[in-house]
Amino acid sequence: MSTLGFALLSLLTRGPATGYQLSQRMKVPIGHFWVANHSQIYPELARLTEAGHVEVREDAGPGPRAKKTYTLTPAGREALAGWLPQPPTVAPRSEVALKAYAVNSADPQRMAAMYRGLAEQAAATLTAFEQELGWMRDEGYDDVSHPKFGNYAVLRLGVESQRVMHEWTTWLAGRL
Repeated sequence: MSTLGFALLSLLTRGPATGYQLSQRMKVPIGHFWVANHSQIYPELARLTEAGHVEVREDAGPGPRAKKTYTLTPAGREALAGWLPQPPTVAPRSEVALKAYAVNSADPQRMAAMYRGLAEQAAATLTAFEQELGWMRDEGYDDVSHPKFGNYAVLRLGVESQRVMHEWTTWLAGRL
């Protein structure tokens, strides 16, 4: 099964959803790290249904097409539980790091300006993430038994990654 398939199974642990609802669930906070387009989601849902990992219920939709609601099956939950503890296989890709690797091939002032802009962006994102994290703590998401503890854990990663990005881009801009 693809990583997108496991991502969709993960989203369905929060309850039944339509393809559109799954794309909305994917936006925050997991969307800071993992994205998928509608054109990717629907074919993957069909594969998950065919494999018995999700069930689909069709109801009358607002337009000419049926509204399909997907539910995680016990087999899907078992597949997800087996996949989760496995180490990730996809190597990360970072255009920011690639540009730093070749930084001496461009005008240092323009590169410094670009990295200062990235530092400002990271600082703004960090502030937004920290505010959202505070709200999540107030709602009890930081308790591992809370059904949305995973949201809190993902956003913690976002906070730390933005903190590091801000520090590193500020350092690099200063060096240039």
